[in-house]
Order: sequence, then C-alpha cells, then structure tokens
Amino acid sequence: MPTQQTRPSREQRGGGDMSRGGILGWLMSACALAPAAFAAPASASLMVAQIAPMSGPIGEEGKAYNLGIRIAIDALNARGGLQGQKIVLNTLDDEYKPDKTVELIRKEAASKTLAMLLPVGSPAMSRVLKDKVVDSVRMPIIGVIPGAEPLRNPPNPYVFHVRAGDQDQYRRIVEHGLTIGMKRVAVVYADIPFGKAGLAEVERLLRAGGKEVAVSAAFPIGANIDFSAALAALRQAVPDVIVLISPAQPAGQFVKQYRATGMASPVMTLSYGTAEAICRIAGNEMARGVGIAQVFPNAASPTVPVSRRFQEDFQRFGGAGALPTQSHFEGYVTTQVLIEGLRRSGAAPTREKLIQALESMREADIGGFMVDFSATRRTGSRFVDIGIISNNCKLVF
Repeated sequence: MPTQQTRPSREQRGGGDMSRGGILGWLMSACALAPAAFAAPASASLMVAQIAPMSGPIGEEGKAYNLGIRIAIDALNARGGLQGQKIVLNTLDDEYKPDKTVELIRKEAASKTLAMLLPVGSPAMSRVLKDKVVDSVRMPIIGVIPGAEPLRNPPNPYVFHVRAGDQDQYRRIVEHGLTIGMKRVAVVYADIPFGKAGLAEVERLLRAGGKEVAVSAAFPIGANIDFSAALAALRQAVPDVIVLISPAQPAGQFVKQYRATGMASPVMTLSYGTAEAICRIAGNEMARGVGIAQVFPNAASPTVPVSRRFQEDFQRFGGAGALPTQSHFEGYVTTQVLIEGLRRSGAAPTREKLIQALESMREADIGGFMVDFSATRRTGSRFVDIGIISNNCKLVF
C-alpha cells in the first residue's frame, strides 16, 4: 500500500508556487497513488464494416448476408465479447454501384475500422481490385461474394476468401452432370464479370472432357428481366442440363419463365441462386428439382457444431418471423472466421495484426468447417456439395 504523501511547506512551495522539481515530484507521487487515471484507456469496441448492396437488384442478398453477420456479432457480444471488448458493425449500402463502393471503403479506412466483411457484387470488387483500393488503404477484407476466379487470381494480400471459389463449384456441377449422363450442357449467364468468367470456366471444363457448350445465352441484370431470347435458344438446342450463372433474384425470374414454357431440362446453378429466392419468385412447384451448389455445410444439420450453434443463435437473435437460410449461415460462418482472427490478434488488434492472425489459421476448425489460410494462400475452403430443392422448398443435401 503506498505511503500517504505529506503536504509541502510554504518554503518548499516557494512562497505559494511549486518549483519545477516540486511539480515533477508531486506528479510522480500522484501517478503512484492513482495510476489508472493516467493510463491510456483500452478500446471499448472493435470496429468492423460491411459495404454491400442493401438496395438495388441484389439488395436482398446483401441483407441476408448482413443478418448472418449481425447474429454472429450479437451472440458474441452477449457472451461478453472478445477479452471484454464488443464488436461493433457498421453496415453501409453501396447500392450496387462500384463508385460508391470505392468511396465508402476509403471512408471506412480513414476511421478505426479494422476489417471489412462480405462485400457483394463482381462489378464493385472488380473495380476495387483493379484500382488497388484495398492495397492503398491496407484494410483486410474477409469473405467476398462472388467467388469468381478473376477476383481471386492473382491473390490480393488483403483479401481473404472464405468460401470455395466459383471454379470449384463449376467443376462439381459439370462433373455431376456428366456422371449422370447429361452430355449436352447449356449455359445461361448474367452479362457481368462474374457471369462471363463462369461461362469461360464451364467451356474450359467441358473442353477438357472432349465436349463443347451446346448453347450459351447472356441476360442483363435488372429489376424485370426478359429471358425470351435465352429461352428461344434453349428451345432450339434441347440441352440435357442448363447451368445457370446468376445472382438470386434473376435466378428466380429465369426459373419461373423457363418452367412456364414447358421445357423440362434440369437447371443447376451456383450457390448464389438461393432456394428461398427461387421459391419465392418462381413458386415452390416450379422451383422443385433445381440443383444448387453449396459452399458451406447444411445450416440445418444437427451434427455439424457450427450449424447447431447457428441455429441456437438465430433463434435468439434472428428476429421475430425470420427463417434461417444458407445465406444467413454464410454471413454467420464468415464472421466466425473474423472472430477467430481477432482472437488470435491479442488484446489490442490492428489491421496488420489481424492479417498476420488470419495467415496463421492453418487448417483451422470453425466448428466443423475447415479454413486453411497462409502467407501465400488466400482461399480458405474448397468445400462444395450439391443441394436439390425438394417439396416445400426444402434444400436437401
């Protein structure tokens, strides 16, 4: 226990004014008595951001991923946070406009934001990478939608892709189709970088097996899409299977218009074509049988630990009337990767420490979902499965 300090005499105080040495001694004594008053305060919160479309043609997808992120953060904070620090999420709507995405990233980088989570949209990410925006601000991005190869190769040192790449999804879809005897493959794709890259990859995979795409048809992204040209090309080609490369909302519109023609070739799409969106837009009956690649385990699984934890946290923090989806689950799991990175960063995380911590996640087990980053590896998972929409819009896999 520190000894009580005696009050200096008037002489010691120099007739009412402390000498320079007296002031220094008094301050040192005061610090000894109350060190907490002079210590630099620890950060009360850890700031992260999601910059993604919350409105516009793919706003529904952005909102779904955002809910999964918020559930993971709310659940962590309710358990006390990380070493007593709460995570605070700043959600910013870029309206699916690349210029606004760049503007918002630069704004967040000038703040105390440690990292970005799950930007959505190939036009925006193409612009961000081309203009070296994240390189200039040196802020890590964890999780990117979509997983198109031009957004992954060459790897960017600040971008950590959690989900398996689109290349892995196309490979799984093409192998699945060819295995069950579907030799004539058609491709219907969104006329954006993500869709064009997908067409090129399917063509490459088929050529490797001695086959060609039977027909390909592009469509523009918009609120109400007319697929009549694509449908006419499909009717003429009579494919065995259709590979649909599309965000969720246009995927639902395509399935609805396609099924209405009476054509019966099966449709397979990437993980972005969510069962919920397809069923809501096309109806459960027309959506039944559509195959969707899955890049995360089944969110409803009773055996995968992170799925069970997601179900519990969703029930508590998901909001009244909300039903869990794979998109919610992706946002949730991606945030668990961020949380593990922050945990490994120590008591005072910085962007640089977080990058080093993510690189240390070699074969990290996120509740049964394996993530493998390194100093040179920026794709964490290769997990891909095929789910089929069954009765009542239940996704089976």
